[in-house]
Amino acid sequence: MARKRPQLSHRSLRVYAFDPSRGKRPDNRLTVAVPWEENLKRGPEGKKIAVIDYDGSNDCYYEGVDLGESGILGQSGLEPSEADPQFHQQMVYAVTMDTVRRFEAALGREVRWRRDNTPKESRYHGVLKVYPHAFQEANAYYDPQLRALLFGYFKANEFDAGVSLPGQAVFTCLSQDIVVHETTHAIIDGIREHFVEPTGPDAAAFHEGFADIIALLQHFSFKET
Repeated sequence: MARKRPQLSHRSLRVYAFDPSRGKRPDNRLTVAVPWEENLKRGPEGKKIAVIDYDGSNDCYYEGVDLGESGILGQSGLEPSEADPQFHQQMVYAVTMDTVRRFEAALGREVRWRRDNTPKESRYHGVLKVYPHAFQEANAYYDPQLRALLFGYFKANEFDAGVSLPGQAVFTCLSQDIVVHETTHAIIDGIREHFVEPTGPDAAAFHEGFADIIALLQHFSFKET
């Protein structure tokens, strides 16, 4: 009789601990453990989030990564890379799911997104949509109406590129802090939808400050960095 395979509890995935500007330093590489999803689809597309790699500026899709592929699964995911869109998809999935996991542990219950008014039979009903290459702009944000995280990309300034090379492509989806920050906005919106309404001058400041604090504190939970 065939032996039953033990139920897996988590999936290990490699990510940037900070962002690509720190290069290949050991403290910029991190492996996170996210909850195992047996029926994770290519994208990745799971129970809580769906990574949709549509580039709005160029009107094209990038093929979604299959994290269940043996060569990927057996090596804790793809190697961190600025040039590989499929690693970008892995990065946003891993960091978003890791953030959700930590909130659920703190809250003692499952995280739920804002109410979804789309038809229940629609493909992405009930999940948070994540677009790693949503537009060509130096910005990233959570859109409550789309129930989505949208990450931009841009070219570093030719004259003031900071830590990047002049003209280098910079992807906001590869910054752990930015992904955690935007995921926190979505989680807060799911806890209490009206928190996003500008009821006073401090409403937006609360959201931004709280999301920044979560992104900062999350670094202290990683033993590898």
